[in-house]
Amino acid sequence: MKYNIIPTKKEDYFVSKYIHSVFFEYFGKVIYDGIWVGKDSKKEDIDGIRKDVIDGCRELSVGAMRWPGGCCADHYHWKNGIGKDRQDRMHPIADPANPIWRMDFGTDEFMRFCELTGADPILTVNVATGTPEEFLDWYEYVNGPTSTKYGALRAENGHSEPYNVKFWGIGNTDENVWHIDYNNPVAYAQNYLKYQTVLREDRRKKLYFIGLGLSMRHGLPGWPGKALDHITRNQRDIAPNALSIHHYLGGAKQGGALCGGETEYTDDGYYALLDLLERYQYDIDLHRITIKEHTPKGSNTKICFDEWGVWHPEATVNNNQNQKQTMRDAIFAALTFHIFYKNSDIVEFAMETQLSNLLQSLFETDGEKFYKTPTFYIMKLLKEHTNQYLTHVLPDDIDSDLDTVATVSDDGNKLTVSIVNKSLYDEKEIDLCLKENWKAVKADIVTCENVRDYNTFDEPYNIKDCEFTVPDNLSFTVPKHSVVRICLEKV
Repeated sequence: MKYNIIPTKKEDYFVSKYIHSVFFEYFGKVIYDGIWVGKDSKKEDIDGIRKDVIDGCRELSVGAMRWPGGCCADHYHWKNGIGKDRQDRMHPIADPANPIWRMDFGTDEFMRFCELTGADPILTVNVATGTPEEFLDWYEYVNGPTSTKYGALRAENGHSEPYNVKFWGIGNTDENVWHIDYNNPVAYAQNYLKYQTVLREDRRKKLYFIGLGLSMRHGLPGWPGKALDHITRNQRDIAPNALSIHHYLGGAKQGGALCGGETEYTDDGYYALLDLLERYQYDIDLHRITIKEHTPKGSNTKICFDEWGVWHPEATVNNNQNQKQTMRDAIFAALTFHIFYKNSDIVEFAMETQLSNLLQSLFETDGEKFYKTPTFYIMKLLKEHTNQYLTHVLPDDIDSDLDTVATVSDDGNKLTVSIVNKSLYDEKEIDLCLKENWKAVKADIVTCENVRDYNTFDEPYNIKDCEFTVPDNLSFTVPKHSVVRICLEKV
């Protein structure tokens, strides 16, 4: 395949660093012991947070972290998780791993985690069982001066300077409405406006509000448009900065038995899962149209994929929703990122779900044991795309097994190209054609011999990133079921 690449930036297509973000909540072993081991732990930590996870997040340059949920945000009351005297609570959601909801990882610990990793915090507000006043108090705790009640409490708890949290999710998903006020987008819109109105307008303008879009679980026709109409007072007032989407694909969700299991799947099942990714593009197209038709002219409302990933049938409540990841999951992750990059004019955030030990996680932990998943290595491989602009890639033929993205730096001197070859059996000959002189300065690949291989605590490197050789003429062979990323500089 010959790719003609024109390295001029598409101005509206900036690949935000927030497309490489993560999400976690109080389910299974995500936080205990996937993040938090406590300050008295024998495990190497920084202020109670696993150092191996901190280092891994730094290695990825994670853009943002979303917390405390997810579903747990619908029941989280932040005042239970601050200060020295924190009492455990009954967990309101069925979770065999955590029947008791510990409060030792709370707001200040989350902020410390973000500080240690360089990620920006996204706080999800409890719209389901909380109140606007509770949100105002939380805002004051993280952003208020010490002359205020909760700003002073923050200082008393060890952090005199405001955390300056900018990003706020107003609710978790349209499930809030589903559980409490069935099929009523206006009810959510009224709640959204209540939560927004507790802050002065000049303060609201400095914040970034993520409202609810349409999630795959319910798919109620017209839901986002009806909510936006009410929030904007029929396009006469400001819209949310972004709308959220939650969508899982795979054997436990959409795709069903056709996709097979986590490691046991047919060749047809391999392709069936990857073919489901057209639904992410459908999500984007639907919300793109809805935003255009239901927000005021000149609005710049974006899309936030709050939760995305594969959900295999083996990931159940009884095993803490944990699953193995093969090379198929890595290919899935790479193709997902490619979709987000190609729609970066409107997709600004995307949160891999979840950070540790659950679903398509980045890390697996068990006490002293730790390994990085195939999804980790894909996110690491592709991180050079972030903070760059999408550019033009013109193939001279059609090959449905190949998917290619190129981005260019703001100054036009750096080019990043990533190629996904999803074929199970065929390697691909690639020629990169550039009119000016460019040189490959770094190239890496994620692949393995057996597409059904996976990493374990005993064999943590079955799937990982390795150096890849690209000759000066930029002609090379991409192996079967692999992802290649090439960084070039103008000569």
